Amino acid sequence: KRQRKNTVVMVLRHLRHLLAFADAAVVPSVFPEAFGMVAAEAASTGCPPLVARHSGLAEVAAGIEESYPESLRGLASFTPGDAGDLRERLTTLLGLGPDERAAVRAAAREAVVERWSWARVSERLLELARP
Repeated sequence: KRQRKNTVVMVLRHLRHLLAFADAAVVPSVFPEAFGMVAAEAASTGCPPLVARHSGLAEVAAGIEESYPESLRGLASFTPGDAGDLRERLTTLLGLGPDERAAVRAAAREAVVERWSWARVSERLLELARP
């Protein structure tokens, strides 16, 4: 049992490095989340997230999609429980050409750094604290 726990910790520790090699991070979660951390973490590595459009996941997906090229917006989220919508968006995402794929990966990372990096969050908190 101890070995399994160590393996999970090791995989989680290295996940950020592995995500950078993935074509997409699909999160078909049905549970509400206060913040879509998994989507932000994937995007921070340049891996485009594709998440169920609800709760905190929807908020993060919307922020990421705003940075996508206009013709590719809508590829970060799908209607929860709709396998057809997920299939359609994932097929589109995986079918992108090299230039579009690079643009989406760069935009996903840029959105996370701009909106949710610790540096940016700290700046916003300090702005709120100023008289």
